Amino acid sequence: MREPGARTTGNETGVHTHSPLPIRIALGAAADSGGPLPELVIGDHGWVCGAGQLGIAAIGLADSDDPAPFVGEAEGRLSVVVPLDDAVRPDYYRPLTRYVLNRACLSQ
Repeated sequence: MREPGARTTGNETGVHTHSPLPIRIALGAAADSGGPLPELVIGDHGWVCGAGQLGIAAIGLADSDDPAPFVGEAEGRLSVVVPLDDAVRPDYYRPLTRYVLNRACLSQ
């Protein structure tokens, strides 16, 4: 995360987490309020592993040096893990994003 007002150079990578805590808090709040739980979680390493451990279908992105999502996929806890380099600027993955959205019939 960047401090408020910090200038960017355009070379910064995206922010992600390895912790399942944020998704567990979000899902717990939804369950406590009686709201619906998602049928699918799409996120970073921590989010998809946290959702998969709770039995919610999850797909996510993972760097090859972060083995937990790949292990979760092999164990059947995660639906799909897409290997990529998470130290690359997010806009470099626009072609991959378009492809995934088109294949899922979610593009506009």
